Amino acid sequence: MIVNKSMFPLQTGFSVISKMQDKFANLQMQLGTGLKAQTLSGMGRDLPVSLSVRSRLGTIAGYNASIEQVALRLSFLDNALTRMDKIEGEARNSAVQGQYGTNNINMATISAQSLARFDEMVTMLNADVAGRYLFGGSVTDKAPLPTTQTLLEGAGGRAGYKTVVTERNAADLGQSGLGRLTSTVASATPADPASVTLAEDGDHPFGFKLSTVSAIGANIGIAPNLAAAPASIGFTFPAPPDAVAEGDSVTLGFTLPDGTETQITLKAVTAENATGSVFEFVIGEDAIETSTAFDAALRGALDQVADGELKAASTYAAAQNFFNAAGEPVLRVQGSDPYNATALRVATATDTVMWYGGETAAVSATGMGRLTAARSDETVTLTQNIPVSAAHGFHIAGAVSSKPAAIAASATPGDPARADFTIADNAALVLGDSVTLTLTEPDGRTREVTLTAVTGKAGPGQFTIGADAEATAANFDKALQRAVTEAAAEAEGNPRQSVNAAIEDSGRVNYGMQANESGYLRLMRSLAAMSVETYPEIVNAADPDSPDLDPARRRFDAMARRQHLELSEAHNVERGSIELVTMELGVAHAALNAAGERHTNYKAQLDNLLSDVETVSKEDVAMEILALQTRLTASYQVTAMISQLSLVNFL
Repeated sequence: MIVNKSMFPLQTGFSVISKMQDKFANLQMQLGTGLKAQTLSGMGRDLPVSLSVRSRLGTIAGYNASIEQVALRLSFLDNALTRMDKIEGEARNSAVQGQYGTNNINMATISAQSLARFDEMVTMLNADVAGRYLFGGSVTDKAPLPTTQTLLEGAGGRAGYKTVVTERNAADLGQSGLGRLTSTVASATPADPASVTLAEDGDHPFGFKLSTVSAIGANIGIAPNLAAAPASIGFTFPAPPDAVAEGDSVTLGFTLPDGTETQITLKAVTAENATGSVFEFVIGEDAIETSTAFDAALRGALDQVADGELKAASTYAAAQNFFNAAGEPVLRVQGSDPYNATALRVATATDTVMWYGGETAAVSATGMGRLTAARSDETVTLTQNIPVSAAHGFHIAGAVSSKPAAIAASATPGDPARADFTIADNAALVLGDSVTLTLTEPDGRTREVTLTAVTGKAGPGQFTIGADAEATAANFDKALQRAVTEAAAEAEGNPRQSVNAAIEDSGRVNYGMQANESGYLRLMRSLAAMSVETYPEIVNAADPDSPDLDPARRRFDAMARRQHLELSEAHNVERGSIELVTMELGVAHAALNAAGERHTNYKAQLDNLLSDVETVSKEDVAMEILALQTRLTASYQVTAMISQLSLVNFL
């Protein structure tokens, strides 16, 4: 009988012990770290799940970082908008019509206060968060506005707002200071009727524009020619015995450069009842004396209103020209003699400071993308606004009709270009006939506006066939204006979408800001206008109820009234107002919070899943170590005994 080690597989025993030692070491590592493995290869079948979960957690971490960054920017924007809203309220309360303050302190301080608020606005609009400018749309690497000094005073040979105001004031008031109006007196003899003619001095956008006229009393003849360009009004004063009676009056209405209206009333009085007011004219011995007195009163009243209402309107018009809105160019008075100017021109970046340098829309829904529609009988005409700017607004490229015999459509190139639509044969129009207008944006993109004839109520893109050609043209005019405005709104887009951030797989938050939106723009224009305006010395301080207010008070009242109109809370519902922008940011902030909460909940679920896949229970590992340690000790002993086995030991 042979007894030796070949009967016992020692090599196999050593291999088993080695594996148990490896497992023992792995269990000790798990006990110390709580992880199943130190390397990816050690994860085994759990590796795909681990990699997928970790990838998802990384994505969530990226979204959370984006949310945190956007939340910081929204917090800054919220603080800025809150302050702007307060500035708006402060500005409204700082200048109130008729409230001049003790010793006229309000007039003395309003310019400096407005300048300080204007500078604060510029500072906020130029503020950056971690090197990123927030009020320039997608242009985030540079400040959207020049400095306050540059905006007002100009720089490098380029005109600032003060220069534009000076030019505009001169163009609106004219050399005589009568708002670009002229008056002449004519009469053959004292026994004949006399006349006074008031006329605009040319066809241009400056000064007073005659809009209405009326009279009380039957002895003053009025011959208005308000539809002409330039407009005029003739006044006839009869010779005795049909003289003007005391109490007769004439009221004239004017359109001012900023689009507002004003009027003056001239009242006839006898010499003994005259108060010396510029709004009175003394009835003379004959028609010549009466007409001469009327002309003098007319000139005096125009001079007074020009110094107050017209000057204020001109300053605000200059603010509209310089602080241009989206889709509008910067405008200046054309020519070297502003007192006799007849047109505005498009300013360039080489001669004028451009107030806003951030991202902006080239076409604005306001004003139909710089197009104007007008109707005359059966014809509707669409024209580009003057001055024409190649970089702003829609340009008319073409117009065609599906049935030219019924609706004649044509586009005429020029400066400005125009499109004409004439209802040529109303009876020939039937359901489905259409007209297509082609518009070109400054970047070369084209948009087609198609209007289709219907017999009932018209919907979007439709116009109703009327009872006659004129009625159809009126319906077409309304439909065209609506359709072009909608096309302009699409071209303008939404400033909020100029900047956005991904906050989850299927969600982005829009929070872009552009400093030329209507809310900021109104503040900038109003504060700039109030900061550069000056007020003459008070000469009638002892009589605040005088019908002829001092020049300083007239101008202060006119400026205060315009600031109230510009900053009225009635504008809060307009697109781009500070209040609506604040609400839109609130929606963005709510979206951030909701996404952040979803990420928190999802991350907790993924963390639990990852823990199940990658970690171990230390209690279970400790028990497994004890069991393995017992088996390993026994294996050591058995292997040692077998390794010493021999015949002698066996016997």
